[in-house]
Amino acid sequence: MKALPIGAVLGLGLGLGLLAIPTWTWAADQPVILGYAEFPPFTYTDSEGQPQGSLIEMVRTVAADAGLNLEVRGFPAANLYRAIADGHVHVFMGVTTAPEFQGTTIAGPSVIARIELDIYAMDDTPLVRHMEDLTGRTVIIHSGYSYAGWRTFLEDPAHHVTLIVVESAERGLSMLRSQPNTMLLEYTLPMKLALAGRTPPNLKAMPISGVEAHFVVSKQAPDAAGTLARLEQSFQRLRNTGTLP
Repeated sequence: MKALPIGAVLGLGLGLGLLAIPTWTWAADQPVILGYAEFPPFTYTDSEGQPQGSLIEMVRTVAADAGLNLEVRGFPAANLYRAIADGHVHVFMGVTTAPEFQGTTIAGPSVIARIELDIYAMDDTPLVRHMEDLTGRTVIIHSGYSYAGWRTFLEDPAHHVTLIVVESAERGLSMLRSQPNTMLLEYTLPMKLALAGRTPPNLKAMPISGVEAHFVVSKQAPDAAGTLARLEQSFQRLRNTGTLP
């Protein structure tokens, strides 16, 4: 994750020089709800049921600097985007391209993380370089992931892609091993965790895209534009001073 140590070009007119802190403020006891799905090591729930992960810790730091009372809640991946769109979640950090976000959210210009997406295959199954090359193939995907627009292509009946939907990188790897002539779409770090240092010699991988993560704020959040401005300004200040990697 280059921007830390889950893009569309945003026509928001929010140049960094315009992101001044607004006069409106959240009440001290009013929570700003940050939603996340299980996506270790970036966002996940630990064995004690507590939110953890590098992205969550980064947003906690930024929100504290911005004077926002952050409340972090986990959601099933399939429900998270809708929860953001309808305002049950105020803030998200990730892709801006989900269909549910169009017209229902605003997003900041800062890239807060870059997450690499790879495609995997076993044995003699040929890898592909382009989305169109998956036409007519069998592909394993993770439930709830949009893959920055790739999923829309994969789910279009015109492309005749057979999808196998799994709930984790570990399950995806298991299915890849057991299903001949399939490919797996997975992000680099979750796959490294699933492999746990034991990469099969017949496993092949190829990077296919990088996903940019941004601050995404629901338009249903109180003072959505002001909240985004505060997050953006604090993120830039903390990054410029070296507080954020």
